[in-house]
Amino acid sequence: MRKSITKITNQLKTQLNEIHELANQIEKKNTQSTKNIRDWLLATEEVLKALNLPESSKFAVKRAMLSSFIPNSRNKKKEILQLGASTLTEAQQDLWEVYTPYATILDNSTTLIEQLLAVIYQTKQFKYDTNEDFTQFLEQLWRFCCNHEQLKGISSQILSMINQSDVLIIMAEKIAIESL
Repeated sequence: MRKSITKITNQLKTQLNEIHELANQIEKKNTQSTKNIRDWLLATEEVLKALNLPESSKFAVKRAMLSSFIPNSRNKKKEILQLGASTLTEAQQDLWEVYTPYATILDNSTTLIEQLLAVIYQTKQFKYDTNEDFTQFLEQLWRFCCNHEQLKGISSQILSMINQSDVLIIMAEKIAIESL
């Protein structure tokens, strides 16, 4: 079974959004910033491991380097903050490199789904009844797209990028019920 692209991008985006607070802590020379970066590295490593992505090992190594650092100068706090900033910069780049291909796939799929929805709006064939189960309604729309002669190609292209669950999630986010 193929992984959910929406789940992957959401989890990676969450980790990327946490970098702002860590950068603020370094800027304020917070003595807890290095510990917080180490905790974030561990949390990011765990997210990547749970997604079965081998890039998790990069975060394990960065965490180990940060944990084993021994300052050499008199200004130990400054050295530790510099290492924290450097490690955070490298980790952000690594996480961005993992995130970008998934985000691109999601963006491309979303664009195609929006095209399908535009065609559906034009058909005037569907009306959503608020008493109807919304998920079943979306599944009906998706089946229509998969079975319609002119829409099969786009539907197949979408399924080559993401799984059906992701299709339904994106449709739910993008559909304009008032346009049906």
